[in-house]
Amino acid sequence: MKKSKIFATVVYFIFTFGIGVVFSLTLPGYFATFTVPAKVIAKALGEGDFVTGIVLAEPVGFREDPVLNRTFEEGGGIVLFETVMEVYDRDAEEGAPAHGSLYKCYEGYVFGVSDRYDVFSRENNGTSLRVTTGSGEEKTLPLLDYDENGDGKNDGIVTYKQNGFIVLEIRESDVSSVKSLRFTDKAGNTVLEAEADGVLGFESKFFDCFGDIGAYNEWVAAVNREGATDEEQRELNEKRNEYVKSVTDALGKEEGCVLTASSDAYGAAAKTVSKQANKKAIPFVILYFVAIYIIADFLLGSHYIIKFFKWFLFGVCKIPHKDKSPKEDVFGHDYYSMVTLTLDLTEVPEFHGSVKIKYTNTDGEAVFSLLKENGYTATVRLKAGVYVNPFIDIDRAYAPVDLPDNLEVEGYRTDKTIKIVKREV
Repeated sequence: MKKSKIFATVVYFIFTFGIGVVFSLTLPGYFATFTVPAKVIAKALGEGDFVTGIVLAEPVGFREDPVLNRTFEEGGGIVLFETVMEVYDRDAEEGAPAHGSLYKCYEGYVFGVSDRYDVFSRENNGTSLRVTTGSGEEKTLPLLDYDENGDGKNDGIVTYKQNGFIVLEIRESDVSSVKSLRFTDKAGNTVLEAEADGVLGFESKFFDCFGDIGAYNEWVAAVNREGATDEEQRELNEKRNEYVKSVTDALGKEEGCVLTASSDAYGAAAKTVSKQANKKAIPFVILYFVAIYIIADFLLGSHYIIKFFKWFLFGVCKIPHKDKSPKEDVFGHDYYSMVTLTLDLTEVPEFHGSVKIKYTNTDGEAVFSLLKENGYTATVRLKAGVYVNPFIDIDRAYAPVDLPDNLEVEGYRTDKTIKIVKREV
């Protein structure tokens, strides 16, 4: 193998294997973060396993018994839980809740209604959630979350389109309380309705476990504020740690109130997500490595794949096949070909002499004079056919290693490369 080919092969495999290693390390995490959880949630909701659905929404804590659980006569339903969520926006604008802040909300899902609840429209989409409070006031909350055509207006709900469920999040900052829910479709018509057994007012033993969330959020904002001294940050972090401990202790004492990260349900759901993410990633990685080997074998290697199939089909399976007829039998010998011989001097870069190579046949001689000034390449116009009796005139310290015994001239252009090495003393 030429040194240039060896170099290309090494570079190819270093580059492609490097990408493969990156895929191996990152793909499971990507699937576990962006694709698999939604599929696990959809399956859990379909089976009535609402706790698995809510833990994968990753609240800080939640109450295991839903405060609203309604099933529709046509199928599907609505479920809501008491939850406390965390703000994950690291680039929050000034005045917005800081990253790490907490907020009370009712979190849940609408599921199993894709056969009759149409929410996609590019024009005048009337899809919304109408919340009626305990005082009878109706508040409209948005449900649409993606813009398909880039016109600046949301057209649909991404989890509903991809996985058949809608994530609901009704924050304390949105409404003072919740009595009933009404869902309008793209035309603004009410399609789904559900009413709570009582008024949901963001006050319960679960929410009490979180104490003064407002004070905690002020500490978070102060820690994130630029210019805070190390001493101030240390004191604020101590307050945060004390708050977290008090919440953890309170949730542990209140039956049915759960700190999500330490719950058995979250552990089981995370294990399921990880397993399915690996199941998706491993075949992709295997196919990637197989593909780069196949490409290398065809472009840079020795065509072992083709040789294997030839051996298997014609050697093992004994499939009959006809040997290819020589091209001269098809075209005859009544044409001429431009024949080029080139010397490969990669192993003897010090060689500077002249070389003459000669072949003969019944139609005449083929003589190639290979000189340094011509890059050790010579082209001769020869009549098609087979030329024999090779002769090479070269410095006796050097010799060819692959000078063909028969020079087959076929087609309208023939190229041959002859490797030169130093003779062993």
